[in-house]
Formats: sequence, C-alpha cells, structure tokens
Amino acid sequence: MGFFTGEGIAIDLGTANTTIYLEKEGIVLREPTSVLTLADESASVLAVGSHAYRMRGRTNEETMMQSPVMDGAVTDSELAALLILALAEKATGRRRPMEKAQLLVSMSQGLTKVEREALLATVRMTGAKRSAVVKTPLAAALGAGLTVNQPRGVMVVVLGAGVTEIAVISMSAIVAARSMRTGFLHMDEAIVRYLRREKGILIGLSTAEDLKCDIGSALVPPEEEEGEEETEIVLLKGRDVKTGKPLTVNVTARDIALALQDNVELLLDAIQDALGRMPSELAGDILDNGILLSGGGALLMGLAERLAERTGLTVRVGEHPHEDVILGLGMLAEDEQLLRSALDGGSASGQ
Repeated sequence: MGFFTGEGIAIDLGTANTTIYLEKEGIVLREPTSVLTLADESASVLAVGSHAYRMRGRTNEETMMQSPVMDGAVTDSELAALLILALAEKATGRRRPMEKAQLLVSMSQGLTKVEREALLATVRMTGAKRSAVVKTPLAAALGAGLTVNQPRGVMVVVLGAGVTEIAVISMSAIVAARSMRTGFLHMDEAIVRYLRREKGILIGLSTAEDLKCDIGSALVPPEEEEGEEETEIVLLKGRDVKTGKPLTVNVTARDIALALQDNVELLLDAIQDALGRMPSELAGDILDNGILLSGGGALLMGLAERLAERTGLTVRVGEHPHEDVILGLGMLAEDEQLLRSALDGGSASGQ
C-alpha cells in the first residue's frame, strides 16, 4: 500500500499554477496560484484560482490580487493554505477535503530555512491527516520517466514560473544542485521591456506571455534580406509609450527571440556552471544520460537545441514537461518503496 490510503491528494504548489492529483484519478485540476482579497484586509478572500485570475486588471482599488507563492517560495502561509483548501474542495467535491487526506506537496530545493518553515506551516494549516514535502527535481525526474533510485547520476533542469532548479540525482538523493530565482514569468517581463524600448508600445504581462508561447524562441532567426517577406508577424495592440494613446505595431518572431536572449543566456551559463561543479564521479553518467528539461519553460522553442549546442550533451524534453512534477508526486504517493527511498535520500520529508 502506498502513502495514499484512499484519501490521497498530491499538490504542485507553483508560482504561476497549482495542480492537484487525486489517488486513482490522476490530475484533476490546474488553476492559477492567485487569490483576490480586500485591499485593507487580506484575510477576506473574494476569489481564488481561475476565478480570481480572470478578474486581474478588472477590479477596483478596494480589492487586491495576490499570489501567496513568489519565486518558488510561500510568502503568505495563511493565504496559501486557503488557496489549497479551496482548490482541493473544488477538486474533490467535498467541503472538508483534508479531514482524512494524506497530502504530498512539492518543494523547491533552493528554499531558505525561513521559506521552508513557511511551506511546512502552510501544509500544517491544511489539516491533512498525514503529509510530506518532496523536492521538485526528484518529482520532475520521476514524472518524466527517469530512474532515480540507481547509483547513476541523472541531471534535471526544472524551468518553473518563478524559479529554475538544476539538480543531479543519484540513489533518490540530490547530490548536486543550483537554484535561480528566475523563471519563465521573468521572460514575460523581458518581452514587455523590449517592446517598450524598441517599439515604443506598452503591453501587459498576459499579452507578453501569449507572444512568448506563440512565437517565442531561444533561437534568434536571421534578419530578413531586403525585399524578402518577414515571417511570423503579429499585429500587436497596446498603448503608445509617449502619448498613452492606442497603438498598433508589427512584432516578429525575431523581436521576441531578441527580447528573450538575456534570460536564455543566463540559463545556459548557469547550467554550464553547474556541469563544471559536478562531482567527477558523476560526469560520465551525465555524458551517457544527457540532460532532461522539465517544467513549463522547457516548452520554449529551440531551448533544447541551444543547450545541446552549448554543452555538447544530449538534451531531451518529455511529452508533458509542465506535468512532470505532479505526475512524479503521484508516483511517490502510490509507491511506498519509492517514497521511502526519497525520504531516506533526503529528497522528501514527512510531517
């Protein structure tokens, strides 16, 4: 029998989205990690998840949109617990979803002691009967189908919304790691800044995210020759930087790729640095096994190719990188031996 005994809930509590997995049902819910509260009374919650996110930019000054998780760390334990309970109630259809629940929650490996305590406090506030937290890279590796309980190193790069985690795993333990407080949400901010500077147009983060997903790339397309028709042109609407009036400009795939270059280079440099600091005993394993890219940021076009070119290693992206972590949590929850290995290796801890 696994960690779940009929009332199992696994939760990937991310900066951008919260995903819930129920025992024997799989992934049942994925909604933004957003909470709408009264501006002068944050305990007064008006909406959570998708309902709150849809109200972004459409509310008055008496309300405030909040995210209880920033850069992979819980910033408000009470709000985070309220969010978890509300979404779990929606996922299970029960008013007290944690009353008999056994809960598994993801945890960034780079948390400080204070941030770790904030996450553990959040988990306790849910009232779960039994709980454990699992380091994100281990869960991602499992969800992507890697074997982690053997004496061979596997390298995983989890590109989350607010944090990037680079880890080498062997015997279910994270033996080398590096965390960066930057993720694919920061790429949206880079696009906003670039278009303001180069095109004189103001856009919102939601529009920037759409551009990144639709035409964004880690590979910069060559400049078109004079007379050639530009490919991947988007007619973008926003506001003029100088006048504030409505403005429409043409934006190309090259524009968005250029906007992302600083972020991409920062990531590539960090991964290369992590490879250089890796224990020599594991270098041969990584050479054989290559690197796994996981998380929503792994979907950025051309990123795997850029990383393979930079490192000379095989780089692969699974079929569902944005679901790797939650699927790995589910596997741990349903396999007592696998979870025990993670606990013994220090990649998970119970409460």
